[in-house]
Amino acid sequence: MSRSLLIFLAKLVLSVALLWLVLTRLTWVEVREALIDPRWPWLAAAMAVYGLSAWGGALQWSWILRTAGLPTPVGEIRRLYFVGLFFNNFLPANIGGDGYKIMDLGRREGCPGRVFCATLLDRLVGLAALTVFAALAAVICVAFGVALPRIVWVLAAVLLFLLLALAMLVSRRLRARLPDLVRRMRLVTLADRIDGLADEFGVYRQRLPWLARVFLFSVGVQALRMLVHLLVAYGLRLDPDPTQTLQLAVLIPLLALSLTLPVTVNGIGLREWVTGALLVFTGLSEQGVVAMEMTAFLVMVAFSLLGGVLWWQRRALISDNSGRPEAG
Repeated sequence: MSRSLLIFLAKLVLSVALLWLVLTRLTWVEVREALIDPRWPWLAAAMAVYGLSAWGGALQWSWILRTAGLPTPVGEIRRLYFVGLFFNNFLPANIGGDGYKIMDLGRREGCPGRVFCATLLDRLVGLAALTVFAALAAVICVAFGVALPRIVWVLAAVLLFLLLALAMLVSRRLRARLPDLVRRMRLVTLADRIDGLADEFGVYRQRLPWLARVFLFSVGVQALRMLVHLLVAYGLRLDPDPTQTLQLAVLIPLLALSLTLPVTVNGIGLREWVTGALLVFTGLSEQGVVAMEMTAFLVMVAFSLLGGVLWWQRRALISDNSGRPEAG
């Protein structure tokens, strides 16, 4: 049995175990009751806002790729981004979409390393923006005396880690010292790869004010994605009050950060377990918040189907032009 299959089976087992833990406290009948008689205009608004955030995410990735010197048209970059969303939701791996984007664009432009670095930077900027958004919401909560669970302090550790990661990518000193440190550990091949990646990141090192503007734009993109969850909450008649809204603005990003851990199949099980354990702090019912996050996930999955259509269209076009199916 291959290592990749073993890892997938382990993730599947954990997904099932976490779902079982949720069902020991909650039944699907209770969740289904929370989905009865939704307000469809609110859910349609959630879909539209998520689409706008996806457009913003594609634009952010295109800016980073253009700065790296890639001449790919913005329309093609947007198509690849949407296809990546589709693979993220329908491949049994958290980085399936990123892997597809790097492989496809890197092969066509002849610089997979550069595309990898641009995509890694895009990911790190997005995660840092999400963390900063939650931290700002937490500061507002403290200012207005809104209670938060102690686990919110995890945001400080996550933000520190992400800032250190970004510093390692753009710092001249770390760029010079890290490969030497790795070579002393007799990992010459790895050191050479780090050297190559560090060279690719050099272009961003020269444009820190631009990177700061991209980061601020990314905070706006993440704010739109948090708005999707709130619109879904109103669509399911949970109607959070202002205090609960502030709490959700902190806790939903924590949930999203937990889902970046590649420990389950596409976050299945982990999403429901963390939701039931964390978002009930707001005073909303457990079945309500679980239904809310399941519906928000389905909104994102439904939009990502557009990426599947775009992928199939290109596959069919290349097949017609070449007379044979496209590989991958």
